[in-house]
Amino acid sequence: MKIAIPELDDKIAPCFEAAKQFEIFTIKKGKIISSKIIDCHATDDIMRIRLLSLHEIQTLICNGIKNFFRDQLLAYGINVIPNINEPIKQTLDLFVSGQLVSDNRILKSENNIVSHESLVKWAKELFKSNGYEVSTCPGEDIYLIDLIARLKCPLCKKNIEVAICCGAQTYRADQEIREFYHYARTRYHAFVYVYLTNHQLEKSCSEYGINFLSPEINQLSTKEKLKSQIPILKIPIEGHEKAFIQAS
Repeated sequence: MKIAIPELDDKIAPCFEAAKQFEIFTIKKGKIISSKIIDCHATDDIMRIRLLSLHEIQTLICNGIKNFFRDQLLAYGINVIPNINEPIKQTLDLFVSGQLVSDNRILKSENNIVSHESLVKWAKELFKSNGYEVSTCPGEDIYLIDLIARLKCPLCKKNIEVAICCGAQTYRADQEIREFYHYARTRYHAFVYVYLTNHQLEKSCSEYGINFLSPEINQLSTKEKLKSQIPILKIPIEGHEKAFIQAS
């Protein structure tokens, strides 16, 4: 398993949200077999959480952390052990010996948080079932794109690449949408944002030309209404407009 500890001057950093680097430890059979330092220059806490997810962290051991960010980490499947201010070596000894245990309760259940992993899995299955080739976005520095879906246009036979971002389940999702658009707009033909049903965020996505998808919405009924030759997507793609002409 992999654990991460935010560091400051070789000690556990006092605040998760302000940590500039994390040390990642790989543990097998009760022993630490490797460690490495990763820098975190992200000013946005969403990016900080995604960075840990990209490194496949299973447990975060930290000192201070706000309940909101703790909940987001749990939504990404990362266990959190907070309020630890022991020396790092002693902390690791306690963890390996089983004396440090995480409490995985979501502290703000009214936020209706769903795991990021579940959203990614749902989106991947949806696009695959509609004829797309789907792959994960390569590279540890790609913070905002979870999946890339590819399909040949049925009319011109040219490849269409779709960037898919699965939301971080956060009140700052509007910022995530903006950053996703500005990053992906020159690299991909179409954009999809996956989130729980939220009419305000759906409106924000529409303003940026981003397709909004939710596992709570019946995608089949949407497809039937549009009669598009490009499955799932609702917003016409530049150069492929004819494929989006609605049936009369």
